[in-house]
Amino acid sequence: MTLPIEHFHLLSQPLRLAILRRLMAAPATLSQLGLHFGETPAHIRHHLKILEAGGLVRPAPGHPQHNHLEKYYQAAADVLHIHQAVLPEPPAGQTPVILGSKDAASRRLAEHLNQQRLGFFLQVISLNSLDGLLSLRQGVCHMTTCHLLDAPSGEYNRPHVRHFFPGQEMTIIQLYWREEGLVVRPGNPLHIQEMSDLARPGVRLVNREPGSGIRTWLDLRLKQLGIPPGKIFGYINEVGSHDAVAQAVLQGNADAGLAITASARKYGLGFVPLFSEPYELVLPTPLLSDPRLAPFFEQLNARVFRRAIHSLDGYTILDSAGQAESLAG
Repeated sequence: MTLPIEHFHLLSQPLRLAILRRLMAAPATLSQLGLHFGETPAHIRHHLKILEAGGLVRPAPGHPQHNHLEKYYQAAADVLHIHQAVLPEPPAGQTPVILGSKDAASRRLAEHLNQQRLGFFLQVISLNSLDGLLSLRQGVCHMTTCHLLDAPSGEYNRPHVRHFFPGQEMTIIQLYWREEGLVVRPGNPLHIQEMSDLARPGVRLVNREPGSGIRTWLDLRLKQLGIPPGKIFGYINEVGSHDAVAQAVLQGNADAGLAITASARKYGLGFVPLFSEPYELVLPTPLLSDPRLAPFFEQLNARVFRRAIHSLDGYTILDSAGQAESLAG
């Protein structure tokens, strides 16, 4: 995926490009950016507002936004995988390793590893399963997570990996399973219990974007039920993450949407469990023998990572977690 021409114009200014790369690594305030670049707050604010107006930067959710506390900014999700020339800025002396994922547990793993300063910096960029495979093929990221169901075979991930990487030796590493289902308003006032209820009059859906694993599952399930997408009000109303689905329901913009259990619990919403699916890591096999990444692969089966996964609502980690399966080219 490439940048629109207007974005290239915005990033032609070196400081703006540097600010974007810094915000891709982690959220920051105006003062923190000024200190980092040795510039006045007014000068940083000027470029930050241009980036925000261009849709490349936005306020960071989960950080202070009001009162006397400074606003935090982060790179907008859509720019995190736009081009190899715009990658996050790693800490000094750290080798950047790019992981495509939209999952909270992946970010928790990255935080844990980066705190130990093991010689590499694991940067998670926000990619759904399909975009992750595309970016891996294009060399934008080193590895990606995936939970894509293949309709003809009923198998997860492997048919898609073989399709995207013909003739290449790839590896799939088991991570964990996630429970997914319908996020509804507290108390489920519309009594939404199954997928067919989404076609009832008066029920508004918030959908995920094409290429996401849960959108693939939804489209397959609707086909199995004989429900045309046009029969579901809100089918074309798309958002880019599980949390965004929950926020749409919380704000009254939708009555239901498919997401993981953790997102429903995070926002105090109702949840109707429907299925669980494997969440796996895809990477080129030669990376397994890269000594710089040995600590990363060791952590996938470490006790601290298992405890972190168990603490997340709707996540299950199996004894087979961390096992690698080679897909010969």
